[in-house]
Amino acid sequence: MFALNLMFEDSQLSGCPLNAERMNSLCSEVLQQQSLVPLNGVDCVEFSVQLLDTDAMQSLNSQYRQRDAATNVLSFESSMPVLKDEHGQMHRALGDLVFCPQVIASEAAEQAKSIDEHWVHMLVHGTLHLCGYDHIDSADAEAMENLEIHILSSLGVPDPYQNRPVS
Repeated sequence: MFALNLMFEDSQLSGCPLNAERMNSLCSEVLQQQSLVPLNGVDCVEFSVQLLDTDAMQSLNSQYRQRDAATNVLSFESSMPVLKDEHGQMHRALGDLVFCPQVIASEAAEQAKSIDEHWVHMLVHGTLHLCGYDHIDSADAEAMENLEIHILSSLGVPDPYQNRPVS
């Protein structure tokens, strides 16, 4: 079993209904259920969490994804190898998650979902991205969505894709 170290200041969570303890618990659950990032022998998993306003999120989304709009969550995977500290503990840095509370709140309202459940979904979704999952092609999207649905179900959150439009 590993420890999870989410790096942020509690004051940064303004606009998020999830407190640090719940975020830690949710992310730990995701890490235990994913299969792309090997965590055997890892003592500590770390990643940062940041909340941005719509202007800052739009700027990041434009810079890194060439999409000129704010988005709900962006993930930036780390390429750092597993590192051993001076006490022999193995640390794995996954990267950075950036959320936009205004976009998440707007989406929850538009989709008639609870804000808490939508935040949980975005946290699960972003954490899976840090683990290497994506939804660029339809096969990968289906695999990622199925894993999200499974994890969310284990957390008591209904399928967020249940009422999605058919494409």
